[in-house]
Amino acid sequence: MIFLSYGALLILLSTFKSAELYLHQINWLEDSLGGDKWMHFKLSTLLAILACFASERVLDLRPIMRTLCVFGVLLVALALDEALQYGMASRRFELLDLAYGSAGLLCGTLGYFVVGTLRRDSSTSA
Repeated sequence: MIFLSYGALLILLSTFKSAELYLHQINWLEDSLGGDKWMHFKLSTLLAILACFASERVLDLRPIMRTLCVFGVLLVALALDEALQYGMASRRFELLDLAYGSAGLLCGTLGYFVVGTLRRDSSTSA
Protein backbone atom coordinates (compact mmCIF):
# COMPACT_ATOMS: atom_id res chain seq x y z
CA MET A 1 0.00 0.00 0.00
CA ILE A 2 2.89 2.38 0.76
CA PHE A 3 4.47 1.64 -2.62
CA LEU A 4 1.21 2.29 -4.47
CA SER A 5 0.63 5.53 -2.57
CA TYR A 6 4.18 6.72 -3.23
CA GLY A 7 3.91 5.77 -6.92
CA ALA A 8 0.64 7.68 -7.19
CA LEU A 9 2.29 10.70 -5.56
CA LEU A 10 5.11 10.64 -8.12
CA ILE A 11 2.62 10.39 -10.98
CA LEU A 12 0.72 13.36 -9.53
CA LEU A 13 3.93 15.38 -9.20
CA SER A 14 4.79 14.76 -12.83
CA THR A 15 1.24 15.47 -13.98
CA PHE A 16 0.99 18.67 -11.95
CA LYS A 17 4.32 19.90 -13.27
CA SER A 18 3.24 19.17 -16.84
CA ALA A 19 -0.07 20.99 -16.27
CA GLU A 20 1.83 23.81 -14.55
CA LEU A 21 -0.13 23.35 -11.33
CA TYR A 22 1.37 23.77 -7.85
CA LEU A 23 4.69 24.85 -9.38
CA HIS A 24 5.65 26.81 -6.27
CA GLN A 25 5.31 23.69 -4.10
CA ILE A 26 7.05 21.45 -6.63
CA ASN A 27 9.94 23.91 -6.95
CA TRP A 28 10.17 24.03 -3.15
CA LEU A 29 10.38 20.22 -3.08
CA GLU A 30 13.10 20.26 -5.74
CA ASP A 31 15.08 22.84 -3.77
CA SER A 32 14.60 20.92 -0.51
CA LEU A 33 16.01 17.76 -2.07
CA GLY A 34 19.11 19.47 -3.48
CA GLY A 35 17.89 20.56 -6.90
CA ASP A 36 16.20 18.97 -9.87
CA LYS A 37 18.78 16.27 -10.54
CA TRP A 38 19.18 15.18 -6.92
CA MET A 39 15.40 15.12 -6.58
CA HIS A 40 15.26 12.63 -9.47
CA PHE A 41 17.94 10.52 -7.78
CA LYS A 42 16.42 10.54 -4.29
CA LEU A 43 12.81 9.99 -5.32
CA SER A 44 13.85 7.14 -7.64
CA THR A 45 15.95 5.51 -4.93
CA LEU A 46 13.02 5.47 -2.52
CA LEU A 47 10.69 4.23 -5.27
CA ALA A 48 13.01 1.32 -6.02
CA ILE A 49 13.32 0.32 -2.37
CA LEU A 50 9.55 0.42 -1.84
CA ALA A 51 8.95 -1.51 -5.08
CA CYS A 52 11.42 -4.21 -4.05
CA PHE A 53 9.71 -4.67 -0.69
CA ALA A 54 6.28 -4.74 -2.37
CA SER A 55 7.50 -7.30 -4.90
CA GLU A 56 8.30 -9.79 -2.12
CA ARG A 57 4.56 -10.33 -1.70
CA VAL A 58 3.57 -10.64 -5.35
CA LEU A 59 6.51 -12.13 -7.28
CA ASP A 60 7.39 -15.70 -6.45
CA LEU A 61 10.91 -15.50 -7.88
CA ARG A 62 14.40 -15.92 -6.52
CA PRO A 63 15.61 -12.66 -4.94
CA ILE A 64 18.03 -11.78 -7.75
CA MET A 65 15.41 -12.33 -10.46
CA ARG A 66 12.74 -10.45 -8.52
CA THR A 67 15.09 -7.50 -8.00
CA LEU A 68 16.09 -7.47 -11.68
CA CYS A 69 12.43 -7.54 -12.75
CA VAL A 70 11.59 -4.65 -10.44
CA PHE A 71 14.54 -2.64 -11.73
CA GLY A 72 13.56 -3.31 -15.35
CA VAL A 73 9.92 -2.33 -14.89
CA LEU A 74 10.84 0.85 -13.02
CA LEU A 75 13.46 1.76 -15.62
CA VAL A 76 10.91 1.43 -18.42
CA ALA A 77 8.40 3.55 -16.46
CA LEU A 78 11.04 6.23 -15.81
CA ALA A 79 12.12 6.28 -19.45
CA LEU A 80 8.48 6.54 -20.55
CA ASP A 81 7.84 9.46 -18.20
CA GLU A 82 10.92 11.28 -19.47
CA ALA A 83 10.07 10.51 -23.11
CA LEU A 84 6.55 11.89 -22.69
CA GLN A 85 8.09 15.19 -21.63
CA TYR A 86 9.73 15.48 -25.04
CA GLY A 87 6.37 16.20 -26.69
CA MET A 88 5.04 18.64 -24.09
CA ALA A 89 5.38 22.38 -24.48
CA SER A 90 5.46 22.89 -20.70
CA ARG A 91 8.24 20.34 -20.13
CA ARG A 92 11.51 19.35 -21.71
CA PHE A 93 13.28 16.04 -21.99
CA GLU A 94 16.68 15.97 -20.31
CA LEU A 95 18.98 13.01 -20.64
CA LEU A 96 20.61 14.00 -17.34
CA ASP A 97 17.25 13.65 -15.55
CA LEU A 98 16.99 10.13 -16.95
CA ALA A 99 20.55 9.38 -15.87
CA TYR A 100 20.01 10.60 -12.29
CA GLY A 101 16.69 8.75 -12.05
CA SER A 102 18.26 5.56 -13.42
CA ALA A 103 21.16 5.85 -10.98
CA GLY A 104 18.64 6.25 -8.15
CA LEU A 105 16.78 3.12 -9.28
CA LEU A 106 20.05 1.23 -9.44
CA CYS A 107 21.13 2.37 -5.97
CA GLY A 108 17.74 1.52 -4.48
CA THR A 109 17.53 -1.95 -6.00
CA LEU A 110 21.17 -2.77 -5.26
CA GLY A 111 20.85 -1.50 -1.71
CA TYR A 112 17.72 -3.58 -1.16
CA PHE A 113 19.38 -6.68 -2.64
CA VAL A 114 22.60 -6.33 -0.64
CA VAL A 115 20.81 -5.72 2.67
CA GLY A 116 18.39 -8.57 1.94
CA THR A 117 21.26 -10.93 1.11
CA LEU A 118 23.14 -9.99 4.29
CA ARG A 119 19.94 -10.45 6.30
CA ARG A 120 19.31 -13.91 4.79
CA ASP A 121 22.93 -14.95 5.31
CA SER A 122 22.91 -13.92 8.96
CA SER A 123 19.62 -15.73 9.64
CA THR A 124 20.84 -18.99 8.04
CA SER A 125 24.16 -18.96 9.90
CA ALA A 126 22.54 -18.43 13.30
